[in-house]
Amino acid sequence: MLAARPDFSMDRLLSGRYRTDVETYVNDQFAGRDFFVSIKAMADQAMGKREANGVYLGRDGSLYEQFTPPAADNLNETIAAMQAFAQRHGNLRHYAMVAPTAVNIYADRLPHFAPAEDQNPYLDTLFARLGEGNITPIDLRESFMAHRDQTRLYYRTDHHWTTPGAYLAFQSAAGALGLDAEAAAFDRAPVTEGFQGTLSAKSGFLGGTTEAIEMYFPREEVPLVVNYVEEQQRTATLYASENLQKRDAYAVFLNGNHPLVEIETAADSTRRILVVKDSYANCFIPFLVPYFSEIVVVDPRYYYGNLDDLIDYYEISEVLYLYNANTFFQDTALRLALQPAADTAGEE
Repeated sequence: MLAARPDFSMDRLLSGRYRTDVETYVNDQFAGRDFFVSIKAMADQAMGKREANGVYLGRDGSLYEQFTPPAADNLNETIAAMQAFAQRHGNLRHYAMVAPTAVNIYADRLPHFAPAEDQNPYLDTLFARLGEGNITPIDLRESFMAHRDQTRLYYRTDHHWTTPGAYLAFQSAAGALGLDAEAAAFDRAPVTEGFQGTLSAKSGFLGGTTEAIEMYFPREEVPLVVNYVEEQQRTATLYASENLQKRDAYAVFLNGNHPLVEIETAADSTRRILVVKDSYANCFIPFLVPYFSEIVVVDPRYYYGNLDDLIDYYEISEVLYLYNANTFFQDTALRLALQPAADTAGEE
């Protein structure tokens, strides 16, 4: 028998019984679950609680996803796989952009005495080890810290960086990537004001809060064709505007996550880049379009092919790993995708 919806009273709230009853009730329901997650969060806030399901309610009213340190063996295997891949393709340029998340850049805005793990030692180690090989690390922390007060780098209710945050990352990375960031100009405009992100849904905090998603439109548009390979769908835009009306409005960028996406552009360039990524890359990739004739996008969480084969098939000239720190340090799919073709075939 399902638990009945608990009756609210201040006495029950202060005694803790209301929160316990809400937890039981929420865990017993499926329809309308998000609503009751929000109710539980409001009760927790009344009790002074500022953390729920790994999400902090910051002192600035933004949500911050906790950072979980990587398992040493897992991280070592991922780094070794990246180094081995770079060695096998020593004629290519390799870059690694692992972006700090909001909990790093705004650590001082977390609740008082929040037991937050520090990302920085892990990022320091990662970039140092990658730099020992044929991989150029792209460290965004200094740039993000310098702009954190004048630019909203991350959404208040979601774990992603904003499009202005992604553009700052592009400007910061352009030198390392050998790109002239001033060669392409963009105009910025909001495309929705009604976005509510996954951190709000996960925690129940900020249940009534919505925010804007912005796009950067190139002043000189570069024609392109986007091919979602496994879905066998082709389009002439990087954006899926129909997703702005859906729950995950961030999926407006590249229509969300896909195993393999080919982007052919009319850019005056012979450079072909492979982007190995998580969802942070989805709103970053549009900034690459004016500089590359082909952009091949792989999300190893969904792609089960071999990256060595893609290098040869698409005649790739450079490789960019683009992840946020939370995803990268917990990832187990990347190292599998980077295995040599013979090893991958042997595991199937």
